[in-house]
Amino acid sequence: MKKTVLAVALTSLFIGGAAQAATIYKNDNGDNIKVYGGAEIGGTLVSDSAKSPKGPDTTYVDQSFGTIGLKGQTGNFYAKFEIDAEREHWTADNKLRLVIDKLMVGYNFNDNNTLEFGRTDTAYDKVDAFGDVTNDLGVGISEAGDQDNTVRYIGDFGKIKMSISHSLEGWDGDTVGGEPTKYSYITDSLYGAVTNGYIGYYGDSFTVIAAAEAGDETEIYSLHAEADLGKVTLGGLVFDQTKNFNGGKDENTFGFNLGGKYALSEQLSLLASANYADVEGDDDAAIYGVFGTEYMYAKNIKLAAEIAVGDVLEGNNGTESGVLGFAKAYYWF
Repeated sequence: MKKTVLAVALTSLFIGGAAQAATIYKNDNGDNIKVYGGAEIGGTLVSDSAKSPKGPDTTYVDQSFGTIGLKGQTGNFYAKFEIDAEREHWTADNKLRLVIDKLMVGYNFNDNNTLEFGRTDTAYDKVDAFGDVTNDLGVGISEAGDQDNTVRYIGDFGKIKMSISHSLEGWDGDTVGGEPTKYSYITDSLYGAVTNGYIGYYGDSFTVIAAAEAGDETEIYSLHAEADLGKVTLGGLVFDQTKNFNGGKDENTFGFNLGGKYALSEQLSLLASANYADVEGDDDAAIYGVFGTEYMYAKNIKLAAEIAVGDVLEGNNGTESGVLGFAKAYYWF
């Protein structure tokens, strides 16, 4: 699942040491409550409206997104409550809806071991886009994402970091006769019982991560890497994923995303990536390139624009050649 720049930034508020989150309450004993959030405004332009996944009436798909949350901590216990405002991407009406994204509690056993429970990110969700230098248009992984009834372990042992999670069936769909209707979910929490996780080596200039997911309807294996070479950052990911929903036929996808980013200045960077996705049963694999630029106006404000050229449009059997454009402004606190 493509992780947004905003999601990565909000994660860094609590693990990266550069928090923008505002403290709205703090006791002498260290108990505190913080508010955090942000917005991303923009979307995708489609070159051929007849092949737009949204339909032939428009060439622009609004993918604006906003979030606001609270994090409270007392001793080693903490809790998060987070609400998202999101678009129903690529649907006919593309309505803006409110979704409870997180409702969870956690406990820090020590500096190295943490356990979380509730409606929260699965372990894989934290690293699914690692190695992808693009903001949106690069080939990505469709892991389970946020799930209800999730238990997640987080281990931080210096340069070795790992996490594993298990989620029970989600219950945020429509109901018939008071019973949940499967496959009617409006958020990520539709995978049922699913287990996923990762382990990685986080070096000073090189990071490599292996991740996997297993469930009744999903199976994924991936490898991610990123190297910091000063002004140049190289990254990539390779994955093999199989999905099976509604009791249908397995859909297997093998793909990779290799790219790089060059810093023209402390604020302005150029990026490019080569992307490949081979869906079993399609006539041809999708091959395309992404080219873009990023401008960090401030440490919590980012402007990004990208263009994807190649097999990026929806066709009758797989993807067809065309062009996608993408532009967004990101703000987080």
